[in-house]
Amino acid sequence: MRLFLCSHFSSVGSLIKEEINMKKVLFIPTASIYEEYKGYVGSARKLFKKLGAALTEMDISKEDYASIEAAFNDADIIYFTGGNSFFLLEQLRKKGVDKLLKEELNKGKLFIGESAGAIVCAPDIKYIEMMDEKPGDYSLTDDGGLSLINFYVLPHYLTAPFKKITEKILEEFNDLDICPINNSQAVIVEDSSKRIVEI
Repeated sequence: MRLFLCSHFSSVGSLIKEEINMKKVLFIPTASIYEEYKGYVGSARKLFKKLGAALTEMDISKEDYASIEAAFNDADIIYFTGGNSFFLLEQLRKKGVDKLLKEELNKGKLFIGESAGAIVCAPDIKYIEMMDEKPGDYSLTDDGGLSLINFYVLPHYLTAPFKKITEKILEEFNDLDICPINNSQAVIVEDSSKRIVEI
């Protein structure tokens, strides 16, 4: 699988501009739809367009499976914005998109996950609850993630306004293989190996 995991896509997306140029990107803002601040969604959308991508935007919480499947099949790149990790995971699992995503990534498509989009790739997302509050109507009985990676991404590490909370998460979950990244870093995963790149 080919993954590009980051805290803030508009800060680091140019690292993979050759991968994005002239490609069809499925832009999924689902994690952000109930968030008060959404500036990162607009800045990511703007960067994709600047880098020459053709965007199709889809909120998977509002679409049926057949429409989602068609959009996934048509895309070269699948991108998830930041937002609430628990809401995103719930929608992925309720709609069956978790399995569909793995099928598409196994075909060699590039996955880009920003913040919440990176977090849900982990084996479990309970570690992020101090940063992301579970929605009041959260219906999952466990917090198992997509298991696309065998480590845990901690976005916005030491970055305002998350400095203290990211330090606390890293300290409390020191038994996990946590990969802290700030807003100027990204994790590239290819062939099960990971490397952190920085602008």
